[in-house]
Amino acid sequence: MDAIAFLKQEHQKAKAAFAQVLHGSTQDRGRLWKELKPELVLHEQIEETYVYEPLSRDAVSKDAKLGEWEQHHHQEVQKVEGLLKEIDKLDPQESSWMSKVKEVHSSLEHHIMEEEQDIFPRIGKVWDASRLEDSGAKMEEAKSKTMQHT
Repeated sequence: MDAIAFLKQEHQKAKAAFAQVLHGSTQDRGRLWKELKPELVLHEQIEETYVYEPLSRDAVSKDAKLGEWEQHHHQEVQKVEGLLKEIDKLDPQESSWMSKVKEVHSSLEHHIMEEEQDIFPRIGKVWDASRLEDSGAKMEEAKSKTMQHT
C-alpha cells in the first residue's frame, strides 16, 4: 500500500475511534481514549519519520509548500501533544476532560482535511509510485512492529 493510501486508512480508523470516544458512555470513554491515544502518537511518529521528514528534503526545490509543511506539521503536533498531557491529568468523568478531547478531535479533523485536500495531492507530484510504495511499506512495518510490543 502506498504512503498516501496508508495515511488515509489511518485517518479513517482515527475518525472511527474518536467517534466512539466522543459518543461513548461516561464509563467507557476513558478506556476508549487509552486505546486511541497511543495510536495517535504512533501515527504522528510514523508520518514524520517516513513521509514529512524525507519529503522536506525532496520537495524543497519542487514545491515550496511541501518544503515548509514539516515545520507546520511539527507545530500542530506540539499543540496536540500539549493537549494530550492536559487530558492525562484529568478524570474522564469530568466535562473538562471531554472539552480537551474535543479540542484534540477538532485539531486533528482540521489536520486531516489539510493533508487529504492539499498535501497528499502535492506529494503525488513530488514522489513517484515507487517512492510512495516504499514509504507506505515502511510505515506498515513500523506500525506492525510497534503494535506487537504493546
